Amino acid sequence: MARRYLGKKPFDLSARVPMQLGRESISSSTVAVSELIKNGYDADAESVHVEFYLRESPALSTLVIRDDGNGMDANTIYDHWLKIGTDFKSGVELSLNKKRVLTGAKGLGRLGLDRLSKKVVLYTKKKGSSTVIQLIVDWRKYEETNASISDIKHDIYEQDLPLSGKYGDIFSSVDDSGTYMVLIGLKDEWYPEFIEDLKQELRLLISPYRSANDFSITIHRTINNVVFPDDPVDTQELLKAASWEVKAVVDSNNKVKLSFKNNSTGELIEQIPTPWREWISKQGDRPLFGPLKFEFHYMVRKKEFLSKIDMSARNWSRFMELNRGVRIYRDDFRVRPYGEPTGKGDWLDLGYRKSSSPGGIKQGGFRIAPNQIIGAVSISKTTNAILNDQANREGIVENEAYLQLRTFILKIISSFESLATKEARSDESTDLAVELERIIKEKDSELKGAIDGIKAFSKKTKKKGKRIAPAQVLNQRLRELERAKASHQKALDDYYLYLEKEREKLEDEKDILSNLASLGVLTVSFGHEIRTHSSLALTNSKTLKNLVRRAQVAEESIDYDKLISVTELMIAGAQYVDTFSKLAIDNIKPDKRTRSKVNVPRIFKYIFDMMSATFAKMGVQYEIEFLRIEESDFNVRSFEIDWESIAINLITNSTWALEDTEKDERKIKVIFERVGGTRLRLSFMDSGCGLETGQEDAIFLPMHSRKTDRKGNSTGTGMGLSIIKSQVEEHMPSGTISARQYSDLGGAGFYIEFLQDK
Repeated sequence: MARRYLGKKPFDLSARVPMQLGRESISSSTVAVSELIKNGYDADAESVHVEFYLRESPALSTLVIRDDGNGMDANTIYDHWLKIGTDFKSGVELSLNKKRVLTGAKGLGRLGLDRLSKKVVLYTKKKGSSTVIQLIVDWRKYEETNASISDIKHDIYEQDLPLSGKYGDIFSSVDDSGTYMVLIGLKDEWYPEFIEDLKQELRLLISPYRSANDFSITIHRTINNVVFPDDPVDTQELLKAASWEVKAVVDSNNKVKLSFKNNSTGELIEQIPTPWREWISKQGDRPLFGPLKFEFHYMVRKKEFLSKIDMSARNWSRFMELNRGVRIYRDDFRVRPYGEPTGKGDWLDLGYRKSSSPGGIKQGGFRIAPNQIIGAVSISKTTNAILNDQANREGIVENEAYLQLRTFILKIISSFESLATKEARSDESTDLAVELERIIKEKDSELKGAIDGIKAFSKKTKKKGKRIAPAQVLNQRLRELERAKASHQKALDDYYLYLEKEREKLEDEKDILSNLASLGVLTVSFGHEIRTHSSLALTNSKTLKNLVRRAQVAEESIDYDKLISVTELMIAGAQYVDTFSKLAIDNIKPDKRTRSKVNVPRIFKYIFDMMSATFAKMGVQYEIEFLRIEESDFNVRSFEIDWESIAINLITNSTWALEDTEKDERKIKVIFERVGGTRLRLSFMDSGCGLETGQEDAIFLPMHSRKTDRKGNSTGTGMGLSIIKSQVEEHMPSGTISARQYSDLGGAGFYIEFLQDK
């Protein structure tokens, strides 16, 4: 076949691309401002000023961001600022004058201007220059156009010194340098709370652990011509409220150094440098991530520490909500989203660890909570190159080095938790050694008193001329002591019996509350159905009444076929409500809370039958299967109330998971099988959405719910599966429960095993 050459053509770029990059790749306005401030830091600025000039409407408001950095000349504007994704910083590790490690390398930070405003006027000047370069970019030119990016032009001017503007001096002398940006027509309503969020974001943009204090950020506000006081961003004082300070270093010799300081007692505990291969097992001879520093502060609300930072207890919760967590800083600038309160911010799963072991600091298994820690991992682009950013600059690539870093940080935290527990236990209000000494002295005094009493009694009898043998006197006193001892032991026995009865009572109450919670889950999930059936019964009872009355008034014969039809509908509605009510009432009867031989399939069939009308409406098909066992033999010594609760919770979760499944594909399957000589397994599966990746264990934690609204807010109780886990593991012989992301039906699978009751 012949072919004809038509020429060469490059890829073209739509003018809409910069707008999409600016608006979609930068998650929020606070991030956009942070990126612009990073540019000032890279340009060796010592101070950045963020000035808000706000009016009634954002479209009439202005934001000025100015720095005293190196500035740019016209060629830099032409060749680099106006070139998206420039390699201007690529291959350059340090800034020009202050030798700072550069924080930006993608050439995308300035696109955040489109995220912030409709138009930007940029003034920039290099030191020694007698002129100022002005660039005007109207982002609206990029909207609703099919033009190529190179077709859209921006005005550039050169202006003489001194130069002033609407908001004061811009540049005054040849010695000035830096960049002055005026963002016109803001796209966000910068409420005071929003500016406060920005301040908190900027407060942690620069690490409070950095050694060089040569960079400051100040926020200014003018609202409807009212000038507010300057608001400098402070990054240091928050650390004064810590109860503990923990520092860890991995040095260039692959050794780990640790120190723990108790700010309450002033005690400093330091561990000798330990080789990496000895400090952490199965992680190689050296870390993959390179040398770094990790420091965190354990923050608990105590008056003695709050007074150091002049903070009220009321503001403490807000403060910790904004600042909590372990952040990562690369060359003193924050890497997002690590340390943020939600989502991937809890990159160490501190919340999960705490909920798995919620005990206090004096209890075994203490875990630090996310809102009790402010920490920073300090890395560098030069020494930790493998910990590189993702393309969107909002996170580190989760490679093997990152995973090893996470393991390292968690081990440091675990080491602190063990030490803090030990210290807290030894810091009881009563010193056990002193208390023991007091008790011994007290008992010695009692014994001495008893001996003195015997001697006094003996002398008294001698004076009266009575002849009582010393042995008889001693035996009398010993019998008195024995009676006192027996009385004391009885009191102790009665007390322990009381405690045991109280414990059993609390356990019984806990079981009742667990099952009432299950009923609550069922009621919430099927409340609409219950009301539908009750309304059906009520409506048809009125219809029945009208049929009889019309026949009575008109003296006509009653249409018995219609009468029977209406009555059947009324009975169906009432029967549904009655069945549910019976389950609710019977659920707390004493016989349901008595351990007995329970036939589990019978319970599931009962609950399935109760929900049959709902299943029919939803199109849910359910199946029960038996493998290597007869239905009558699938028994377990347990509480009937537990199995009703388990069936209710599993079925309720499945109906939620099936909502987005095609109606003719909605299935639930329960398999009862023997998996060993005396061991049985119940498999509960559906064809729903399945579990979220990695949630096979987390779903059993209290308050963990997958049910959310459109905004991502939790709408479930998060208690159903936690209740099931407790019932299986605590009430059933050798009971275990596990979950799989996807079962044979395609949705989630839950598997309960236990010993068979003979």
